[in-house]
Order: sequence, then C-alpha cells, then structure tokens
Amino acid sequence: MNSETGKNLINHLLSSALSDLKLTSHLDSLDIKVPNSEFGDYSSNAALVLAKKVKQNPKVVAAKIIEEIAKNESFKDLVTMKEQGGFINFTFTPKYLTENLNKILEQGDLYGCSVSGQGKTVVVEYFQNNVAKPPHVGHLRSAVIGDCLLRVLKSQGYKAVSDTHIGDWGTQFGILLFAYKEYLKSGGDKKQIEADPISELNKLYVGMSAKIESEPELRDQGKEEFAKLEKGDTENRELWQWFVRVSLADFENYRKILDILPFDHNLGESFYEDKMPAILADLKQKNLLSESEGAQVVNLEEQKLGVAVLVKSDGATTYLTRDVATIKYRVEEMKLEKMLYVVDNRQSHHFDQLFEIAKQAKYVPEAHTAEHVDFGFMSLPEGAISTRKGTTISLKNLIEEARKRAAQIIEEKNPGLENKQAVAEQVALAAIKYFDLSHNRKTEIIFTWDKALSFEGNTGPYLQYTHARINGILRKVVSSESRVESELATSNSQLATPELAVLRKLVLYPEVVAQVAKDYLPNGLCNYLFELSQEFNSFYQAVPVAQEQDLKIRDFRLQLITATAQVLRNGLYLLGIEAPEEM
Repeated sequence: MNSETGKNLINHLLSSALSDLKLTSHLDSLDIKVPNSEFGDYSSNAALVLAKKVKQNPKVVAAKIIEEIAKNESFKDLVTMKEQGGFINFTFTPKYLTENLNKILEQGDLYGCSVSGQGKTVVVEYFQNNVAKPPHVGHLRSAVIGDCLLRVLKSQGYKAVSDTHIGDWGTQFGILLFAYKEYLKSGGDKKQIEADPISELNKLYVGMSAKIESEPELRDQGKEEFAKLEKGDTENRELWQWFVRVSLADFENYRKILDILPFDHNLGESFYEDKMPAILADLKQKNLLSESEGAQVVNLEEQKLGVAVLVKSDGATTYLTRDVATIKYRVEEMKLEKMLYVVDNRQSHHFDQLFEIAKQAKYVPEAHTAEHVDFGFMSLPEGAISTRKGTTISLKNLIEEARKRAAQIIEEKNPGLENKQAVAEQVALAAIKYFDLSHNRKTEIIFTWDKALSFEGNTGPYLQYTHARINGILRKVVSSESRVESELATSNSQLATPELAVLRKLVLYPEVVAQVAKDYLPNGLCNYLFELSQEFNSFYQAVPVAQEQDLKIRDFRLQLITATAQVLRNGLYLLGIEAPEEM
C-alpha cells in the first residue's frame, strides 16, 4: 500500500492530473478539505478555481480532472470520485480503508508518526514557574500545552528539546530577600521556613506585596536588595541560591506528579546573567540602545511597540534583557530551527518587543523562527488568579481533589478493580489535562471544579473509558478462545455503515497530528479523539462484535476495535494522558 496519508494521496492524484492537463500554472495551491461525511472523505475546489481561469463550466473542468485521475491504474481501486456543485468529492474504497486498518495494526505505537521534521531542532519553553512560589492552576496551561507540543513535535521527527526557563532572577527576588530579612529581624523562626520552604517563602512574598500596596516606599528597599544581589553581595547570593535549590527540587516533584516529560534544559534567567553585558554592548554598538531618563532602552515607536526598557534607571536589568540574551544563545549555541515560547497572552507585547529587537540585532536569521505560542489566561469564577494577592488554587490541592473524586467514582462503578489507586491517579490527571487541552488555547478559561473534574461527555476519562472498554472486549475473547485470528484484515465491499464510519475516522489520525505540529492547537487532537470514541461507541451499539456468528466478520471487527484502541492510546500519549486497560 502507498505509505502516503489520505490527504497526501488525494493531493498527489490531483497534482498529477493537473500536470498532465497542463493546468498547474493556474493554481497556487490545492484546496483539499474534509467535508461533511455525506460528501465523501475529501473534497477539492480545484475545478471551481480553474473554471474561472480557463473560462469553462466547473462541471466540465471537474469531469476532465476526474477522467485524468481515473487513468492512473495504481490508485483506481483505492478511491472513487464524484462531481457535486463544482467540487470534486473523493471517497476511499473499502480496499483502501482496510489496508489502512492493517497499517495501524502493523505500525502500532508508530502510527501517526512521520519524518517531516527530521533534521530540524526545536526548543519548546514551557512551565516557567517562579522560584519560591508553589505552582497553581494558572501554571497548568503552560505545563500541559508545552508537554503536548513537545510530544507531538517528537512524533513528527523533530529534534524537540524542552527548557523551563525558570524565573529565578528579577526585582521580585529583591522583595523576597527584603521580606525574609524583615521576618528574621522581627524574631521569626528560620527553622519554620526551612521545614516547608516553598509555602513559607511564598507567604512572606505575598505578605510583603500586600504591604507594598499600602506603603509603596517599601518597593524601593526590595529594589535595593535585588541590586545588591546583581552586584554579588555574599549574603544575598547565598540566600538566593538556597531559594533556587529548594525551588528546583519542588519543581521536579510537580513535574513527576503532572507526569510530563523530563526537561532537557533548566536554564533559568540567572543562567544569562553573565551574557547580558555583551548583549547590551552589542546593541549599543549597533545603535539600537539609547539612554532615556537614566534607563537604557530600545526605541520601537516606529514599529508601534513603544519603548523597550533593558536596564532600569536604578541599574537593574529587566526580564526583556535576559530574554534577548536567551534568544541569541539558543540560535548560536543550540543551532535551533524554531523557538516556541508557551506563555500566556498577557505577555504578547513583551514577545513582540523581544522578536523585533532580535530581528533588528540580527540575532535571529531568516531561517530561524521564534514564536509566541500564546494561550488565554486561567481565572477563577471570582476573578483573576494572582500569587501576589494570594487568590490561587494550588496545583497540589487541585490534583489531590481530582484524585479523591476519581477514586470515589471508581469505587462506585467498579469496586473490584485492581490497582484502584493507580487508576484513580491516571483518571484524575486525564480529567485535569484534557479540560485544559480540549479548549482552544487562545481562549480564556474560567476554572471550576465541576467542569474540570467531570467524568462525562467530552472529557479525558470518557476517552480512557472507551479505551478500557475495548480492552475489556478483547480480554473476554482471549479468555474464551485459545487464540484470536491474527491474519490481516481483507477488503470487504459489504462493510456496514458503522464500520465504515470508524474506518474513515481512523484514516484521519496522522493528518490531525501533523496539523497540531503546524498550528500548535492541541484541541484539534482532542476533538478528533472524542469523535473517534463516539464513532466506536455508536458502532459497538449497532453491530455485534464478539457475539458475531460469522467468524470472518467477527475477526474483522475485532481487528477494527483493536486498531481503534491503538489510535486512542497513541493520541492520549501525545496529550500526556495514560490509557488504562481497565477502569
């Protein structure tokens, strides 16, 4: 069977036909889409576009294209064609659908993978938690979206590497240092902080931030502490290093709890501290850096991006300075093809300034791209999440609550299930991650317990249940027979409508994954897996599987559901979700 995906096959057939008809010069690109199911598997407007160019009736042009494609003996038994309203509709034959089914069974975990990104290195920066702050649900989006994109890019052959770029530098550390010292001066117990450092340090930061709102002059003392840190003050350096050390240990713990891939790099902002002077000198030499009211800035007014501050009037560098150093380092030292910054949309202006400075300084060659993979902000029903104001739901509490609810549901539905605790953890993470990933990342999300932890409808647990249900069917067959038919499925022109619906949906999986690798929208994969689950459950309700009396039909259907489980498992893995075999 041709190794091309369904869409690539149609594109190949159209391109070849138009080339033979000497019509390729009239089309910049072919428009091939998945139509409503009644129109077939794919539809192209090629005839409509060409008709305007050659001044002929679209039906006539479509007939010529169909006739030309039909001459291709290699593919005539794989696809049928029909003109409708000027569109050319393509429908795969049972032979093609069956061969794709066998392809899934043969490739297994590799079905949906490709080599399209081979030779290209991409860094995905995500889950940029800050030192001395426990992660909350607002950090969840970056973590799960970034992890999903990393998995998808790896599946498409990219050398995809990850970097947390943890927030371990900046004025906020001056505020924390000031708060910590004030705590000890007032008789605070150092051992109390050491017993639970992240929680206690965060309390100090939140408390000092609240004080600063009523006593703004305290911010200046925080700035002074950070300036001392930047200049190498021994006491501040030692305290800061301890803050970072305990924070990294806590960060790794949350990475494991969230079950996201290990990070290739954890190059925090401080890593670029010694690289910033060279950046500032270089920008000055290139006449990009100027002084304004004691600060060092890059004027981007002409680009309608305002004035970018790299060094404040007190001599402290900014987050932007460190990001400029980061982008230069990544291009020169890591030899990257792409840089993806998975950061919420409130930082859009920051990244616009960053990319413009990098462009003007020629730190980013045209062959490289830096892209802000933005996402909507997570908020609570009562308002925005803010660590400074203390209005957060901690990630720890979220996961614990999800586990508790998942365990309760499993106890009600399947009290005899083995490894109930392990499955409850898998279901809890599925509920949390899928709630996030199933939303278009650009949308704002209002976090509520009921929506995030629902176990019905378009949810992670629903997909897991479908996968477990299929495995339950297969276990019953294996336990009742000495073996299951393992021969490859053969073409059957009498396939039932529910069977065809599942087969056609399975064909689309590689293209869905490829699309996520292009637009960085994981909700497309979520929607696909949900629709596949629905098609399977409709199929299972409509026709017998294990109880089918005709052994050939039964074996075909067993292979069909085996392939469905495989694709569900493959897709869930890319979402960072486990696929339990029992629930």
